[in-house]
Amino acid sequence: MSKIIFHIIIISIFLSSSNLSSQSDTSYRHISAIVTLDSFVVTATRKGFNVDDFIRIMREDESFYNAFQNLRMMTYQFDNHIKMHNKKGKIKGAHEGKHQQYAEGNCRTMETLKENITGNYYKKKRKHKYYTGQLLEHFFFTKGKQCYSYSKENWDENQSGMERHINELKKLIFSPGDKANVPFIGAKTAIFEPDMMPYYNYSISSKSYRGDKECYVFTVKLKPQFESKKEGKTVIKFLETYFEKKTFQVIARDYRLSHKSMIYDFDVTMSIKLKTVKNKYVPEFIEYDGRWDIPAKAPEIGVFNLKFHDFE
Repeated sequence: MSKIIFHIIIISIFLSSSNLSSQSDTSYRHISAIVTLDSFVVTATRKGFNVDDFIRIMREDESFYNAFQNLRMMTYQFDNHIKMHNKKGKIKGAHEGKHQQYAEGNCRTMETLKENITGNYYKKKRKHKYYTGQLLEHFFFTKGKQCYSYSKENWDENQSGMERHINELKKLIFSPGDKANVPFIGAKTAIFEPDMMPYYNYSISSKSYRGDKECYVFTVKLKPQFESKKEGKTVIKFLETYFEKKTFQVIARDYRLSHKSMIYDFDVTMSIKLKTVKNKYVPEFIEYDGRWDIPAKAPEIGVFNLKFHDFE
């Protein structure tokens, strides 16, 4: 049972499609009324920038989802660095590798070019010891030849059982702020609903991304009085999304999610950066630092990063 719970929670935070049309409220004035604006955004509102429309675009955005979808249709290389630690910070197991994905039509294959495995990263016969590594490979490693029909309706049509159920959940990466169908904590992820809004500060600022892309940055941050680790009323502690001003494309997103109760105890930080390849947005870098502690299971403490490059 604990394995199923772990999979449901971590995949709700990790990767799959989202149902972006399921918003119960298409008006965001209750949010825009309390959003703090910096001086540059205030000036922009005088020239026609609409905060209510901006929040609607952010909540209904599909560009971030599409960038990850593009990974399944392109040829590229990616590097992975995964380290699992014990409570004292000592590395228990690690996996480093360089991989080549080949895409042809609606199908893809993968070749491992380099690999270095240390410690007890795997059990015998390469069976996974850690759920973190297992799920990472599930989403980014291709075994054999895999073919897809690239529409949201049947993106995961070949999956069944628990995987199909999990992939129907709201995913915080692609629709942050939606209610996640996770027992006991789902409603706490709905950070734009009236019940959760008193816990957060919301702001829009104007920033330069990497010095060459001007962005609007939407930030949701837990109020200081609710930052105690014993506070179990929230899950999302920090969420920041960079929108390129010219296109309103999401090009970066940072998260911190944490919760502690008798059932769940986790603290996860993620950072995702996108780039443009042949006029398509794709992930460039994913960074993860997370700790999970579920009853009857040893805690998992891991860090990993993925870098995607050499697109053809």
